[in-house]
Amino acid sequence: MSTEEPQGGEVYTAGSANFDPLYAGKVRTEGLGMKFDFAPWNIPEPQPVVVALEASGAFRGKVLDAGCGTGQNSLHLKSRGHHVTGLDFSPSAIEQAQERARERGLDMTFAVSDATAFDGVEGGFETVLDYGLYHVLTDEQRRKYAAALHRVTAPGARLHLFAFAESELVGLPPQQLRVSKENFRVNLEGTGTWRILAIEDSLCTTNHTREYFEKQRAETGGTLPFDPDAFDVDAKGRIVYPMSYVHAERV
Repeated sequence: MSTEEPQGGEVYTAGSANFDPLYAGKVRTEGLGMKFDFAPWNIPEPQPVVVALEASGAFRGKVLDAGCGTGQNSLHLKSRGHHVTGLDFSPSAIEQAQERARERGLDMTFAVSDATAFDGVEGGFETVLDYGLYHVLTDEQRRKYAAALHRVTAPGARLHLFAFAESELVGLPPQQLRVSKENFRVNLEGTGTWRILAIEDSLCTTNHTREYFEKQRAETGGTLPFDPDAFDVDAKGRIVYPMSYVHAERV
């Protein structure tokens, strides 16, 4: 995790929607009481909850990883024998995913695509993974996304969606990224495209640590807009944020 001032002088704030400069390490993040130039959710491995979901047999047929980022989840699914396509709006993220696939000798598709339309995307996907895409969209975009997913999936397809949950945590994740259960019902079921089968509690593993936050506290003059000790951590000391896991079926 770099705390050096990135080149370019661009600023990424809590309200930004374009993650490409952040994936490229070309911006500094401000407005959260900290400065950093990395994507906190971009850990160097697949998300543990996705690993567990795959082990449970939840993925079948052609798999779409919508909002795949740098591809760690996609690459894991491919290594487990699944036919996976990873799509993301960020060219920098897709370039990194493609490079990782080449390094591992995995022949798979990564491509830049707008999730609210999926123009030019071949359909027939039987399983969709959305890890952290839904919560960065506006409600209007969420409805378009639900329709676009419906268009590129096969009848009976399953959607496994992870988004930041409503919680009492202060500061992180940003409040505007926290999604209510009612929001899922309105923008997925309300569009007539998806039927929600279950909404369960889950977690997002980050590359933030309490020690990192303490360093940030020292560098910002002894103040942070939250208490680092309020966050739960995993066995490796990485902070985890509450998420909702939505399991839905294509109508």
